[in-house]
Amino acid sequence: MRNNGISRRVFAALLAGTLGMGATLGLTACGNQTQPGDSGEQTAGEQATTRTFTDSCGREVEIPANIERIAPSGALAQQVLLTIAPEKLCGLSAKLGAAADYVADVDPNLPVFGAVYGSKGDLNKEAIAEAAPDLIIDVGEAKKTIKEDMDSLQDQLGIPVVHIESSLSTYKQAYEQLGELLGKQDRAAELGNYCQNAYDEVNDIVKDIPESDRPKVAYLTGDSGTSALAKGGYMAQVVDMVANNCIEVENATASGNGDQISLEQIAAFDPQMIVFTADSYYGSVATDPAWAGITAVEDGQVYEAPSKPYNWLSGPPSVNQIMGMQWLARLCYPDQFPDSMTDVAKSYYKTFYGHELTDEECRAIMANALPKSN
Repeated sequence: MRNNGISRRVFAALLAGTLGMGATLGLTACGNQTQPGDSGEQTAGEQATTRTFTDSCGREVEIPANIERIAPSGALAQQVLLTIAPEKLCGLSAKLGAAADYVADVDPNLPVFGAVYGSKGDLNKEAIAEAAPDLIIDVGEAKKTIKEDMDSLQDQLGIPVVHIESSLSTYKQAYEQLGELLGKQDRAAELGNYCQNAYDEVNDIVKDIPESDRPKVAYLTGDSGTSALAKGGYMAQVVDMVANNCIEVENATASGNGDQISLEQIAAFDPQMIVFTADSYYGSVATDPAWAGITAVEDGQVYEAPSKPYNWLSGPPSVNQIMGMQWLARLCYPDQFPDSMTDVAKSYYKTFYGHELTDEECRAIMANALPKSN
């Protein structure tokens, strides 16, 4: 195990079955790190071993001066960290899956920690302690209980935990914070500038279009295509930004499974465009008489969201949505953009994953994502 004072103490406690004393360990671990025999005072010429970082929810967290090993809190954080510091990951929230074909500098056999949030909430604290990260990083939505959640996790593990808030419009700031945190300012600037330019380009086109003049889009999931990522749901933010998300329910869920609705409701909303998640009902809808009469089906405006290495629109709702935002905007307003989706996809994958997409790969990824005339 790597020489990490904080994690060694926690791991020893875990082996002794004393994880319940996490609060005490957390208080100890968050203090200054010192070597045996040191007074704890920094003398002239010595380098500080810790520094203070203020995260997105205003928490001042004492972290190691040099971060070499990081752990993601969940799928959103993992995806972002894969783009900025894959070589620093000492474990994963979930197996890489298809991402292993696109992301370099990551061992696909790293230990899997699970996630703090989500439907599973299956974080394996013992596995994290054994991997000895310098830092746990949470990226994404700032939930109402975010401060308490981050403090609690930090206290339980005795490992610093920080939250970096992100959204479609704030990835530039998120990457700037991560660049400062991880000593990756140049890479952060490259990624942040890409996100901001992409957001500004799309927003400049859609911001002045009244919702009534935008295409009515239904974003559907599930084996039968009768679950919807409805208006106002966290997973539907790209559709809400770019189009008129015509599926409305009370208290739209934040779950990637969406809200269960009926085919009769879909027909009543009568979308002009339907986007299915991968492995949903895309392949059957054109020949299913039950879907006949819906405008999107009649007009051939039915698509499947690309899903490699991640669903472009959601699942998880992370920086993959920057790609999805550019794709959906070009589907809805094709005359407003000078470049092709192939050009955009190649630029995105090269910038974020260092992967040079071939024309064949582009065709495979977007096989059901473009108008048939393309």
